[in-house]
Amino acid sequence: MYYREVEILRAESIATAGTKTLDINLTDPISKLSVIVKKTNTNSTPIAHPGKIIKNILVCDGADVLFSMNGQDAQALAYFTENKQPASMINYVNGQWSMQIAEIKFGRFLYDELLALDPKRFNNLQIKIEHDLALGGSTGSVADLSVYAHVFDEKVIEPAGYLYNKEIYSFLPVANAWYYIDLPSDYPIRAVMFGANECADGPEYNLAELKLTEDQGKHILCESAMERYLFQSSAYYHPWNDMALAFPPGTSDLTIYVTPHWERQSHLLNTQAANAVRNNSSAGCAQIITMATAGAVAQGMVFGHNPFGQTFIKTHGGDKIDDVWKIGLKGSGRLELKAGNTPDLDEYVRVHTQQIRTY
Repeated sequence: MYYREVEILRAESIATAGTKTLDINLTDPISKLSVIVKKTNTNSTPIAHPGKIIKNILVCDGADVLFSMNGQDAQALAYFTENKQPASMINYVNGQWSMQIAEIKFGRFLYDELLALDPKRFNNLQIKIEHDLALGGSTGSVADLSVYAHVFDEKVIEPAGYLYNKEIYSFLPVANAWYYIDLPSDYPIRAVMFGANECADGPEYNLAELKLTEDQGKHILCESAMERYLFQSSAYYHPWNDMALAFPPGTSDLTIYVTPHWERQSHLLNTQAANAVRNNSSAGCAQIITMATAGAVAQGMVFGHNPFGQTFIKTHGGDKIDDVWKIGLKGSGRLELKAGNTPDLDEYVRVHTQQIRTY
């Protein structure tokens, strides 16, 4: 068999907040790691998006960081990397469960023979997962964590490197302020991703303008109002689709938290014919729903773009490694972001880079 899926951690309780550290004792090249959280609710009142349970994922070799970001951003980056959505079930109903899968992709696509994480190149490969089940879903004390790896088996490859993803900067936006983020120049940059999770409004209200430059501003690679960029870029990605379930109290609004932050549409239906569901107009992560009478679950699809409030800038036309931005040849690169008139004052904007790190 050329490929196999390896269980690194069988489902284990994470009832207590903490950090799970796992040695990655593999010798075969790794194409993808999947970090999976399944939480069971004890009531039907949403706290936040269940993806928030994973506070941080760190893949490291001693002090050398190979991957670092929170669970929501990891899900978004996996989606943008390959235009394929990790599985997602959002459920806020008492006694039922949500499942979120944060995928860490080391290749441009699954079983990429050119880019993969080769454990033989490292001395002490580990994954560390910081978690707190009280941060997402509905209230509950039962949650499991599991980790899987997709690896090359009898398929012998010699990868040239791997996708190197990490958070490089964060800030709490101030209305109409500009932020200047110098980008790392050690490895070619395949993409830049930025945004804030759990925003009360769409990404274009949180950030109004973007600009990407190189060589101390001599060349402008991308410059746009956020709204225009969101319209243009969304055409190149399949909509993110969530299966969502909630239990609204009769005739009262219930706010649920969903993944798409832009051009979001909800098709929630009641599970009893006598009831009706009303979806109030809203944007960002918060979806407000109302049931005509109490006693029925609202269930259906929520779909849209820019998962977890993230925006993605590709620096390549296709999947050729040589197409990416060789920032080191230009000496410098900078991302410039302008906050909107009414940014979300509770959520940090985080900036991530996806680089091609060679062995």
